[in-house]
Amino acid sequence: MKVFQETNGQHVDSYYAASANETTSYPQLNTDIEADVCIVGAGFSGLSTAIELAENGFKVVVIEAVKVGWAASGRNGGQILGGWKTGYDEMEKSWGLDAANMFVALSEEGKNIIYQRARKYSIDADIKKGFFLAAMNQSHMRDLHHYATDMNKWAYPHETQIVSQQDMKQHIDSDAYVGGMYDMGKGHFHPLNFVLGEARAASGLGVKVFESSPVVKISGGDEPTVFTRHGKVKAKQVVLAGNCYLGNVAPALEKKIMPASTFVIATEPLGEVRAKKLLPRNMAVCDMRHILDYYRLSADNRLLFGGKTIYSGANPKSIKSAMQKDMLKVFPQLADLKIDYAWGGHIDLAVNRMPHLGEYADNVFYMQGFSGYGVVPTHIAGRVMAEKIMGKSERYDVWSNVKHHSFPGGTLLRKPGFLLGSNFFRLRDMWAAIRP
Repeated sequence: MKVFQETNGQHVDSYYAASANETTSYPQLNTDIEADVCIVGAGFSGLSTAIELAENGFKVVVIEAVKVGWAASGRNGGQILGGWKTGYDEMEKSWGLDAANMFVALSEEGKNIIYQRARKYSIDADIKKGFFLAAMNQSHMRDLHHYATDMNKWAYPHETQIVSQQDMKQHIDSDAYVGGMYDMGKGHFHPLNFVLGEARAASGLGVKVFESSPVVKISGGDEPTVFTRHGKVKAKQVVLAGNCYLGNVAPALEKKIMPASTFVIATEPLGEVRAKKLLPRNMAVCDMRHILDYYRLSADNRLLFGGKTIYSGANPKSIKSAMQKDMLKVFPQLADLKIDYAWGGHIDLAVNRMPHLGEYADNVFYMQGFSGYGVVPTHIAGRVMAEKIMGKSERYDVWSNVKHHSFPGGTLLRKPGFLLGSNFFRLRDMWAAIRP
């Protein structure tokens, strides 16, 4: 794919790349090898699967087109949120109570995978607890109270609290919000350092990782095979974890997701005092609009501010200028700060915003459609996929039975369709802002 050439084989020029704990130098695949399992994609979902399998004695190969964590896993907002775009009441109505309860448990298990893996493999990724969901109008506040009721119904096990407008400055030094809710069961981290640590952990377990090795063809069957330009891997099972970067390698999957662009800027360091005033509890923050802002502090007290999801897949003329303008709407007091880094990337949107797990061809499985909620679901999806390969398919069977539809008109019309949808949601945000 042409997109792999845009960064000359390196990570995008981001704050994460500039502050990475380590660089990778895994070899290119230049020969023919065999493995129990070959995984395509060295991001969160692929490496999570690899670690789970290697911990259980499987011989695993991971093939990466560019660099470990090159795509969304190494560029995202770094928010450890859990949960799903689909609510649990809706899950119960559509798939039954047992399935809804399974996804409740998977969300918490996914977060614990991150925390436990960091401890087990000494991954330094600046993990912090705490998340704030910010309301911009009274409609959002009503939704928050309903959300809190739902959390209690589904036995959410962490401390949460609704915050009134008069108490907001204890959490966020901004006049943009009328209230919100904090949640100590969620948090944030340095995503590139985490995925690099996972690759190091996998390699230490015997996983063979290859970079700079774009896949050009995959064949299924009793001995599924992954082909690159210079080599191939013959395996017993193959897992596709390339999400929206698989392209023509798996065209039937491409029709079920759509790449959307999202962007992040990093300011110069604020200094400890100024950072503490801006976000006193050092929580990750999202607002409640459909086209939302998300932000947090870095370990060196920069503000990492993201948002501006664009469904056409295009970039603004200047990511830095566009995102700085959005940041100053929330924090006008930061107008004096320089923007040191600005970058973007793609998320893979599914029609129903629910991640897909399934079988693409005989003994070729896939995970995709994480829809901007990927940090936690990718990790638990990797475990569930590994369970399937190890012959324990109970959770995989429930998840893979979730119905997923192709975008109407396939890849040709998915962007116009989503643009219409995004404009609808933008109008909903505007209507919510003026409702009493």
